[in-house]
Amino acid sequence: MDRNERINEYLKIFGFKSLTEVQEKVLESALNRRNLVVQSVTGTGKTHSYLFPIFLSIDKNIHDLQVVISSPTRELARQIYEMAKPLAAFEGIDVKLYVGGDDIEKSKKRLEKNGNPQIAIGTPGRLKMLSVDLSLLNIFKANTFIIDEADMTMDQGFIPLIDQMLVTLKDETNIMVFSATIPESIEPFLKKYLENPTFIEINKKDLTPLNITHYFIKTKYRDKVSIIKDIMSAINPYLSIIYCNTKDTVIDLYNSLKNDKRVTYLYGDMEPTKRRKTMKDIRDLKYTYIISTDLTSRGLDISGVSHIINYELPKDEEFYVHRTGRTGRMFNEGLSISLYDLDDDSYLDKLESKGLKTEYVEIKDNKIVPSKIRNARSRMDFYKSKINQEAEKQLRHKRTISKKVKPNYKKNFNKKVQEEKKIIIKQKLKNQHKSK
Repeated sequence: MDRNERINEYLKIFGFKSLTEVQEKVLESALNRRNLVVQSVTGTGKTHSYLFPIFLSIDKNIHDLQVVISSPTRELARQIYEMAKPLAAFEGIDVKLYVGGDDIEKSKKRLEKNGNPQIAIGTPGRLKMLSVDLSLLNIFKANTFIIDEADMTMDQGFIPLIDQMLVTLKDETNIMVFSATIPESIEPFLKKYLENPTFIEINKKDLTPLNITHYFIKTKYRDKVSIIKDIMSAINPYLSIIYCNTKDTVIDLYNSLKNDKRVTYLYGDMEPTKRRKTMKDIRDLKYTYIISTDLTSRGLDISGVSHIINYELPKDEEFYVHRTGRTGRMFNEGLSISLYDLDDDSYLDKLESKGLKTEYVEIKDNKIVPSKIRNARSRMDFYKSKINQEAEKQLRHKRTISKKVKPNYKKNFNKKVQEEKKIIIKQKLKNQHKSK
């Protein structure tokens, strides 16, 4: 069976019709053993883009470690492992998973008794322990080392662990780095280990490469929980993720919705056993709504997500892409619904300036209908300008500062004035809205 025939078989295994853009671009470079830095947004097929060339090029006659794949979380590592298993079965390749939380003694005994697998997938801490600390996993023999979700790996402080493994590699080892973003902070690491790498960037400038409709609902000073309940009554998702910015907000919102047995929750530092059970229940379709932090927005494959709801907008518009990229995957349609308020106007301007096609809606009679609130933007800008001037007049008399002041008094004073100004503006706009 030639290479093209094997690729077609791989596509059939996963039910794909053709290679995605990132898969096509990575395939040739990886097979030619180039060092790669691949930046591609969520939902474009990054994982398969490196799994396909790995299985095409692995030497089945060498029963020792040839490929190492490092992923920053247990869930992501398990997900990669589950994706690799069908290919391993098809090609007759030995693949093993090594993650924190699993029984280390079992892993040690298996390596001592059976030797190394041909492909090792795991978290940085467990891979480093088995290879550097215990000298059981032969990472120094690997021909390929893949760092998946590199920016998340850096954020979680795992780069020193990766560093200790990479220094043991052969000079000719091929290194591939995959990430949704390439922050400046990771560039020294890339320069240290990747000589003349090939850079592949997919959809960097396109904020909405996927087939997703983006709805925005203005809260208009209403209780956000009640709006979420209205949304839940107006949609019929296969699976929906409700995003919050913090663990505390996730818990608070879950407590408000927990009487609905369709609802569960996920956040980063959940107890591992509880998180694994929740993930299993989600994949078994026991829940329709998952309240979550950004844990689920990066790499974690929860299939069948039809709706994304942003209870809170993420602080960075790029993370809006990661969140909404959980739906509309692999050519399917998706719907994103985000709550916003007056303070989010500039945020929405940024999204729209980057090409996001926004639709402003509201819930009426359990239906999503168009809203005119955001469309009256020029009138709102006029009101804001006038009210801003009035607020300045009201606060001007407070700006006389005594010559004898405490340290940082001026800084703190100006901060307080700005906060009061925001309150005045918000109240004026609210009154203006009521008068209409």
